[in-house]
Amino acid sequence: MSLKFIDPETGLSTGSTDLGRAVLANSVGNEDSALSAKISQQSNWRKSYQTLFAQVAKAEFQTKHSALAIATKGLEAFEDRVSTSTGENLLAVIKTAWRNSKHSVVTVKIQGTGKTASPTIDELVLKQMVANHSAELGIIDAVHSLRNLKPDAIKNDLLVALAGGAEYSPTRLWLDWGGEVAIVARARKELWTELISRARSSSGTLYVPVLAKNLRQDVKSLSDEELAAVAGLDLVADYEAITGWIAELTKRDSLRIVLGSYAYAPGAKHIEVQAVQHCIARTITEALPKSRVVLSWLATPTDSHVVSAEFARDIGNRYSKRSFLTKFRDGLYFARENRPELFTSSEGKELALIDPTSSLQGSSYALAKRVQRWMAYQQAASDRVVSYQVAPPATTDSVLSHRILRATYRGAPHFGLHPYETDKAVRISALLLMAQLQTPRNLEIMDVYSKLAVHGGLWRSLYKPSDLWRVATIRGIWGYFSNH
Repeated sequence: MSLKFIDPETGLSTGSTDLGRAVLANSVGNEDSALSAKISQQSNWRKSYQTLFAQVAKAEFQTKHSALAIATKGLEAFEDRVSTSTGENLLAVIKTAWRNSKHSVVTVKIQGTGKTASPTIDELVLKQMVANHSAELGIIDAVHSLRNLKPDAIKNDLLVALAGGAEYSPTRLWLDWGGEVAIVARARKELWTELISRARSSSGTLYVPVLAKNLRQDVKSLSDEELAAVAGLDLVADYEAITGWIAELTKRDSLRIVLGSYAYAPGAKHIEVQAVQHCIARTITEALPKSRVVLSWLATPTDSHVVSAEFARDIGNRYSKRSFLTKFRDGLYFARENRPELFTSSEGKELALIDPTSSLQGSSYALAKRVQRWMAYQQAASDRVVSYQVAPPATTDSVLSHRILRATYRGAPHFGLHPYETDKAVRISALLLMAQLQTPRNLEIMDVYSKLAVHGGLWRSLYKPSDLWRVATIRGIWGYFSNH
């Protein structure tokens, strides 16, 4: 199976550019008609999309109702424009699959026999992250709350991890901590071999999906190696089977479902995998009561966000206090001051728009991530527990395989941007997910992404974002030519 983007008025297929422009324009149609028209009429999407996404982010906080209104209209437009290869609306197909698709996936339960690891981290590490301006203060209290966690608290939840084999996914730690995990990941023998082995040595439980049509013998007779060879589900190819499988899992017991959306793909493929993740999330929240489901995302700091004006004041104060040598260096590099756009909402709140986006990521990435954020707005507004965790730039294999990003990451710490080692980034993000699950809080919509943000310094950078990316790349240029 495959997906396509359509114009709901004509039924004709469109490209990812037309999709992004239409969704963004529709999102602000009722809140800012002038901005909506500007987006609709934009012909050079590749050049302008970053500015337009930033303007929509600003529009989300013009009034106390804007974020939810924009999210609702934007998601409606997105849901209307993604269809199956046969032209059926994807959301409608997935809702039907929730009700009717049964027994297409066989589940193999792997029960670990290892010792339970403790979900902890040195609080001095957290304090240093806050001190170097790469994370927000709320993370310290959040992780501190885990000290009072009952040892078996994690067993109240089933983590259903879409793209759960990804480097940044919390699934491996969840197993180590004694949790239950159902992983959706593609059929790659080496990946499933690693996941099954990790589960065996952990104290957790792993649910391994196998398409029934791929089985040639009783699943109970399979060795771990044989199981790894047949395990796996593809988000885009097997979305109906995945939906049916999750529906079956929810009926096995009364565990709370934590649906984690961790998929990434290059270019327009990212919109496709996000569309499946989104439609499954929409379906499960409509099918289960609030107490039974939590949606979780790993959000990116490289998106335009609105934050408190305090961010801008902090940046200005620190920029003015640079040493003579730092000022001299910045002059050589033409690294200019970061000046977030200040504005006041209709309720009188002083706010700042920050935009550390990178053109390397592309407009499909921007749309996929904004769809996640809008869904988080909706869920928070309906008093559901959500975990929309802004996670830091990390030295994942996918990042380091990109030569320019490799150079950027090498030079970044010299300018206050702190990419994290992957293991550290994953642990911090998993701990913050655990904290949000065990000590849920009623959050204002802006707090959904800002209170526990670990942005690596991007949001409090002293330098204009475009300059920051440039000078970091120049400073770390040797990374372009090295292998790691």
